[in-house]
Amino acid sequence: MKDVIKILTTLILHAWAIHAGGQMVTATTTLDTNSIMIGDQIGMHLELSVPQNSTVYWPDFIGDTVASKVEILERSVVDTVLSKDDFISYHQRLLITCFDSGLYVIRPIPFKFMREHDTTEYYLQTEPLFLKVVSPETDPEAGLQPIKPPIHAPVTLAEILPWAIGILILLGLTALILYIIRKKKRQEPVFQFKPKPQLPPYTLALQDLETLRKKKLWQSGKVKMYYTELTDIIRLYIEKRYQINALEMTTDEIIRGLKNAGISNGYFRKLGDSLLLADLVKFAKAQPLPVENDASINNCIGFVNETKPKALDDVAM
Repeated sequence: MKDVIKILTTLILHAWAIHAGGQMVTATTTLDTNSIMIGDQIGMHLELSVPQNSTVYWPDFIGDTVASKVEILERSVVDTVLSKDDFISYHQRLLITCFDSGLYVIRPIPFKFMREHDTTEYYLQTEPLFLKVVSPETDPEAGLQPIKPPIHAPVTLAEILPWAIGILILLGLTALILYIIRKKKRQEPVFQFKPKPQLPPYTLALQDLETLRKKKLWQSGKVKMYYTELTDIIRLYIEKRYQINALEMTTDEIIRGLKNAGISNGYFRKLGDSLLLADLVKFAKAQPLPVENDASINNCIGFVNETKPKALDDVAM
């Protein structure tokens, strides 16, 4: 009997309004729906409209429930919207649910606020709401039913992509390992780089001779170093051009080895003079004149130009 009287009293109570300067202050609550299945989640909306610059005391829910067995799962922040007539509206959304069937009364929500320059405390509350919670329909005569298998959702590209990338990486690493093992068994280099095309001996020799001239070694007193580099350059050229071991031969041996190479007597003699002068500087500490130093490198340059393959001159012409 007491519960019936309580429900009737709640139904009679309405959200009462406070008139302030001809404007209406209101407090309301609404539900997304008033009937749900057990465990469903719906929104409960709290709204309050008061004059601007009012101090509002927002309601607190004890035990995180709005009614017996109706639980609050989430609470949004309280939003504010400035409305016309210098009023401001407050709004909050509660996510609620219930796990027991029945008809539930959501009790009125009390609000309190104070207007600016007014010490009076104003109280108002919302109207009660009713929420019906129902259980799923079952057929008692059907008996026990087998458990339904899981529903298979379609596989998405985002799920496949990591596996595909992983498999490709694994296959690539496997192929690389097999390639390295095969090369090791054959005693071949794992990675072969295309060698740079080598310049012909006469081009290298002319480049090195020009570099030696720019060093100005004999001008700075490094005469022995100058002739050592000069003879190394010309000996390397002779070795590559005529396939003789000029780097390991003496000057006399080089001269004898080139006698039948078809070199004109003038350049042949000048080459011999330069090599003999270099030997005197390196082994007898001779000090040639500046003109002899210049003549030695010029003789070598002339020898290289004279002995380079004749087909190159024909192409140049």
